Amino acid sequence: MKRIMKWVLAATLVCGASVFTSCVDNSTDNPVVPEPGVPAVPDHFINEALMDKTVKPGDDFYMYALGTWFNSHKEGDRGYMESYDAINTNEVEKSLFASDNPLARHLVRNIEAPAPSLNEDVKAVLDYLDIQKPTGIGMLLTEIGKLQDKGLNPIFSKRVDMHMQSHSCQEIVSRGILTQTADYYLGSKQTDALKSYIKPILTAIDNVADPERTKAEGYEAELEERVSAILAEEQLIYATAHGGGDTSDSDRQGLWNVRDIPEYIEAGSIARSRATRAGGGVEDEVTRETLLEAFHPMAGAIFDESPAFKKYVEQKGGITTVLKTMDNCYDYLRYYAVMSVSNYMKARYVGQSEGAAKSIIVAALKQTSPFLMNKLSADVLRKMGQAGADRCLTMLEKMRTVFRQRLETLDWLSDATRQEALKKLEAMQFFVGVPDNLSEGEFTLDEGNTLVEDALSIMAQNEAIRHNMCGKKYEQQIRTIIDYEIDYSVQNAFYNCEMNCLVILPQFISEGMFPADDEYTQYVVATVFAHEMTHGFDAKGAKYDKQGYLRDWWKDEDKAKFEAKQQEMIALYNRLEAYPGQPADGEKTLAENMADYGGMTLAYSLFKQKKIDEGLQGAALDYACQEFFLHYAKLWLRYPTLDQKKSLYLDVHSIPQNRVNGIVTLFDDWYRLFNVTDGKLYLAPEKRVQIW
Repeated sequence: MKRIMKWVLAATLVCGASVFTSCVDNSTDNPVVPEPGVPAVPDHFINEALMDKTVKPGDDFYMYALGTWFNSHKEGDRGYMESYDAINTNEVEKSLFASDNPLARHLVRNIEAPAPSLNEDVKAVLDYLDIQKPTGIGMLLTEIGKLQDKGLNPIFSKRVDMHMQSHSCQEIVSRGILTQTADYYLGSKQTDALKSYIKPILTAIDNVADPERTKAEGYEAELEERVSAILAEEQLIYATAHGGGDTSDSDRQGLWNVRDIPEYIEAGSIARSRATRAGGGVEDEVTRETLLEAFHPMAGAIFDESPAFKKYVEQKGGITTVLKTMDNCYDYLRYYAVMSVSNYMKARYVGQSEGAAKSIIVAALKQTSPFLMNKLSADVLRKMGQAGADRCLTMLEKMRTVFRQRLETLDWLSDATRQEALKKLEAMQFFVGVPDNLSEGEFTLDEGNTLVEDALSIMAQNEAIRHNMCGKKYEQQIRTIIDYEIDYSVQNAFYNCEMNCLVILPQFISEGMFPADDEYTQYVVATVFAHEMTHGFDAKGAKYDKQGYLRDWWKDEDKAKFEAKQQEMIALYNRLEAYPGQPADGEKTLAENMADYGGMTLAYSLFKQKKIDEGLQGAALDYACQEFFLHYAKLWLRYPTLDQKKSLYLDVHSIPQNRVNGIVTLFDDWYRLFNVTDGKLYLAPEKRVQIW
């Protein structure tokens, strides 16, 4: 399910713990004695054991820095940060199972309880939600409205979202919200896999609700038709969510900027108060009026006025154009309900280890309610990020200073645009780690609940708690929005355009990831912090002002220069390869590539100046800078399989290898430090795009 908060995802940073701590003994039989006052220059690199010096840096710097590691590992092995992610995630999970919090103990008991059969879990869902078979469109919309009140949004949605025009959180009526599983399969063009997921759910529903149906002649053929109808509805919702377009297994272009903040919501305020749902009485038509009558949105709610949603309403949300019959619509509502909690159905995990099943369920809880899991894991997460929080904030402020200095001296910006950019930079807020006190909101679970009933209850309570944000300006509740919407346990960092703030989560500032005694690792991890800062000035972030309003603060001539530089960046990445036979997509990955460039620029500038201030010069300074570039490559160490590379290609981030090879070629120092004068990566000086 696409999250309502459109956070700019920094990336899934991956790596291996054994690599993180790897080093080479610096002792030699005949050490070189430096001149007095001149720092000694080591005769090899810290992670030289990872390097493959048979590869020319100018052909593939990533493999030059890491090739020996790849030669001794296999596809799918954990890379650099993947290992720390696994360690830290396991620590959070263990804390949940050891917690004495009553809510945690309740969930753990149900997670560890014997697995019900699939049919038993499906029956629990259907009984809990009591979905009635609709006799017409009006009754169908009323049933959808009842599910919306419980945190489910099939066909049409009504939920709290960020509304740009009012710069506040509001309840918004729009198209349905896909379950995460359906969104994943459609996004990765695996329609057959989604069909194979839909079929057993429908079969289980029939086994519970109408077992005689499954024995009837022609059941399999009928089932296939029902599965196809549900698949077509999922495809329609997916296409509408992405502004329209093909969702078949053919190649698609331009549908994958999933990190975008929703510009499609236009002002369309609904002046009405929340009413008690009486059921029935809604006309058998899909219009704005019938949707509002059925869904009972709260005062100040917003109706989606986007062209994509208008077209969706014209298509009746697929009710008469795709699903076509009330029987199929009934199928869809029940399928959607079961699919929404399918990760809690332990019968699915037969054959998997108990530990793997528990981890999947805990991950599902984090997706269902990040806020609940933040509350249950707050102590261990605070402890995890405690050591690095102050160092991270100090580093961020230093990089803000470097960014300010660069903005002040850029020769392609006019003074008017420069001043607006400086104002935005100064107004940017940093949120690091977990706050001492999380926002208000409590959950309760009935003692007799099954695990799937717990999940459904959590969904409903989570949506009710999120209504606390309604009607308030973003700037009045930034921390609340973060607490409610972001899973603090993940290994990531985020920037939000509409609030002009960045968030660094605890894993990134844990002692392993951001070690106090490893300066090189500190500064290359800081490239990610600076990456987030630069998102405020990338192709999308630059459209928002210092308060997070969508406002054009650029002089026309500056905008033209900025867009020309973006085209250069696109061309730079188009020459790289995503996987064998597939060129990289520089346009799709533009914003993330710009942020990678900005992150590297700020962190490297800060690192190099620090070394100069410490008195390093000549060969000693060059060695330190070489180590920075090599450690930067190590940061992105990952060994994806071909299927994983194909999946990564669909993302808005470049693949790890290109995040290194594409960026280093923009730095004159890299060419000099590694003696790059030719090769596949070589760019002539005039081709090395310089932005910030």
